[in-house]
Amino acid sequence: MAISTWSTRLLLAPSASTPSPSPTRHLAFSPHLGGWAGVWALLSPYRARIAASLAALLACTTCTLSMPLFSGGVFETLIGRGSEPLWRLLSKIAVLYSLEPIFTIIFVINMTVIWEKVMARLRSQIFRRILIQKMVFFDRHKVGELTGLLTSDLGTLKNVVSDNISRDRGLRALSEITGTLCILFTLSTELAPVLGLLMVSVSVLVALFKRSTVPTFKSYGIVQARISDCASETFSAIRTVRSFGGEKRQISMFDNLALAFQNSGTKLGVLKSANESLTRVVVYVSLMALYVLGGSKVNAGKLSVGTMASFIGYTFTLTFAVQGAVNTLGDLRGTFASVERINSVLSAEDIDDSLAYGLAKELEDSKGGVHENGTANKHYMSALKSSSTSSCNNLAWSGDIHLEDVHFSYPLRSDVEILNGLDLTIECGKITALVGPSGAGKSTVVQLLARYYEPTHGRITVAGEDIRVFDKREWSRVVSLVNQDPVLFSVSVGENIAYGLPDDVVSKDEIIKAAKAANAHEFIVSLPQGYDTLVGERGSLLSGGQRQRIAIARALLKNSPILILDEATSALDTTSERLVQEALNHLMKGRTSLVIAHRLSTVQNAHQIAVCSNGKIAELGTHAELVARGGRYASLVGTQRLAFE
Repeated sequence: MAISTWSTRLLLAPSASTPSPSPTRHLAFSPHLGGWAGVWALLSPYRARIAASLAALLACTTCTLSMPLFSGGVFETLIGRGSEPLWRLLSKIAVLYSLEPIFTIIFVINMTVIWEKVMARLRSQIFRRILIQKMVFFDRHKVGELTGLLTSDLGTLKNVVSDNISRDRGLRALSEITGTLCILFTLSTELAPVLGLLMVSVSVLVALFKRSTVPTFKSYGIVQARISDCASETFSAIRTVRSFGGEKRQISMFDNLALAFQNSGTKLGVLKSANESLTRVVVYVSLMALYVLGGSKVNAGKLSVGTMASFIGYTFTLTFAVQGAVNTLGDLRGTFASVERINSVLSAEDIDDSLAYGLAKELEDSKGGVHENGTANKHYMSALKSSSTSSCNNLAWSGDIHLEDVHFSYPLRSDVEILNGLDLTIECGKITALVGPSGAGKSTVVQLLARYYEPTHGRITVAGEDIRVFDKREWSRVVSLVNQDPVLFSVSVGENIAYGLPDDVVSKDEIIKAAKAANAHEFIVSLPQGYDTLVGERGSLLSGGQRQRIAIARALLKNSPILILDEATSALDTTSERLVQEALNHLMKGRTSLVIAHRLSTVQNAHQIAVCSNGKIAELGTHAELVARGGRYASLVGTQRLAFE
């Protein structure tokens, strides 16, 4: 697929030595693991180390392949047919024995350093690629599946090199096979074809193994990802599991997946062992044929004892090398299956170019880079407003937000229209409350204002400007969102508040000031380590009211002109609600605020109240006006649904 220049730049940003990407490059992700061009793009920054590795590989292979020749000379000398003194032959062998491990160490260290750097770069690129996907991508894929790409699948890719740079594996095995066959044909054109037949037989076995194991490797990886997903989902929802007594069900689900994983692993092991056993049979048959044919030639005086001894030595070298190559090819099948899974997840055209543009631009700014204004950079973002972030901020502080004839369907449910021509003006610096029954489209409005999704028809403007002319990084700075169940990171309280400005260095005084304004300072200082207290996964060590106040402190620190409160107090007890509401009142002062709530106390003081029904705004006015009108809002108040839902 072709992706925009900016999303390509973002993926390749970490390394200063990375070549500038072409805007027309076709990638499944950057780089595409299935193509040689992509592999070379990853390896090209390390050309010097690669050259050193290949030189060391050539040297250690030369040492290894020279040993049987000198060993044959020793045999010739021992039976009185050799012309070279024994001590000189032994000295040469000793030198080879000394140099071979040195060159091997150089090869292994260089290959390890190269591949670790490549994997770190690749892991970063895949993480970036995932991070700049549209929200529909995260709707489509489970968390365990995505984390599995970065852990187990990339781990398999890493191991294919780290496990195959030892003696008789990988490139070393390939070089020894090639060199050994050349030497064998030089020593005896009659005996060498026996070992050539060995290579053909092993190649046939490898081809059969390749064809038979691809589905097994793929299912093995899929089940592994499902196990990870099941475990992460269970642990993240442990309170729900406990409250419903769902432990037995979760255990059953996990056991079934573990059994499937066991069966796939067993089948894979059987196929590997069968392939290895057949390979050994072929090797042994070839050796027997060599002994019979070679022995007869020695007896007939057509072949020297030394040459026969060297031939036997090369046969064992070839045997180990072929066996190692077979094992390496088996590892490659697992690697190809992992690569296929990675590409299948990341090949869809779900990159959020607006987000990728903004993020790549900021990364270049942080490095002092200069933005190119040529046509290549306008591949997707040609309609972007060519103004600074401050202009977006200024418009958000001074202008109304208008949702104009907005239609929307979620991408995975395109046949169900959630918003159907919704029109709403959210006045600058004032509070607009959005109420209505469940399924009316209130939370969808929030997601559109936060630009998690874009309208399928219509537009949203700020001060008359379509918000799509700003990249999503700019827009995220002018919008603060406080949800019913805010997500905290498993770091300290202070770090969670400082996340309001994730790219800035925030002082402790600024954090404390925001916490005090959010009515959070008192409970924070009472914690064991104060602002350094860890909050647990998703803030599980804090109460709902405490989490909410930290989220408000985070929003205060961000100081955005647009504020969205989505059921921010609905799950709190009376005391917590009072403290949170006081903090929210402080937060909403002077900001353009959209409040979604069911509590009458939260809604009735809004400057205007919009009643949402069937994806449209059915009523609009103040609390008093709507009650007097006797419509939907009055019905909600009269039946107490607004007060207590």
